Amino acid sequence: MKFVTSFIRGGSRLITDEYKGYSGVKKVMEHNVVQHSKYQYVDADDPSIHTNTIEGFWSLLKRAWYGTHHHYSKKHAPLYVAEACYQYNHRKTKNIWEVVLKQCFA
Repeated sequence: MKFVTSFIRGGSRLITDEYKGYSGVKKVMEHNVVQHSKYQYVDADDPSIHTNTIEGFWSLLKRAWYGTHHHYSKKHAPLYVAEACYQYNHRKTKNIWEVVLKQCFA
């Protein structure tokens, strides 16, 4: 719980699988569960409840690890994750270099 609450802002909605480690989260924030053990991948009543987004992000991070970086050191791991976050958050941007340059010289 301490780990989760230190990285997730209050008022957020957390969507996870049924891992028991998340059992107390509901006391602190909105928590929805996708039951992969029952072959549930999206909530039929609320299609916004799914884990596809985070699974897509982890896939991107793992592909960078195996394909580009080949190794993540503990020292630099937060930077690799930050790079993957930036790439994922801008995955639909057509001209990423234009965005990067604007951010560098703004």
